[in-house]
Amino acid sequence: MQRSLPFLYLLTLLIIGFTGGTVLFRFAEAGMSETVTVFLDPRLDLVTPAKPYRAILAFLAFHGLALFLASHAALRHAVMFVAGLRTVFFGFASTYLISQDGAITFYAAWWFPAQLLLTMLYIVFCMNLSPPFMLKKYFSRHRKEAVIRVAALSAAILASEIGLFIFLDN
Repeated sequence: MQRSLPFLYLLTLLIIGFTGGTVLFRFAEAGMSETVTVFLDPRLDLVTPAKPYRAILAFLAFHGLALFLASHAALRHAVMFVAGLRTVFFGFASTYLISQDGAITFYAAWWFPAQLLLTMLYIVFCMNLSPPFMLKKYFSRHRKEAVIRVAALSAAILASEIGLFIFLDN
């Protein structure tokens, strides 16, 4: 049971954040939800052709923000808050994509699997940067190496996700 605590923490954050994003989409106005979603990932606007470099910028911005917050002792606790925001965006954007006409193929083949992996890896990245108080003994050693490995794995998955998007878009 002790070893499953980080996994349960990860799943709890993922489930609550995703559900919160779907509920937030439900209460948001149509124009606002489209603006927020397309601003953070313009590839979700299936009408206009999107450049994948914006996904790289969003990826770097989230990781850079987490690194910045983890480097300051007063802001260290906000790292998991940013991970929660990333999870809420995952639910919000997933609901936005499902609500589009004819986008279920993009959602099932591209968006959901790739973003689920990237969101889970981002939470693990943030947990290694600033572990929650009850998980400190699981993340005590080799945290810096784990952060680099998780970031490299996330970048590789992002590159394959962009390649899959380009393949499906053409």
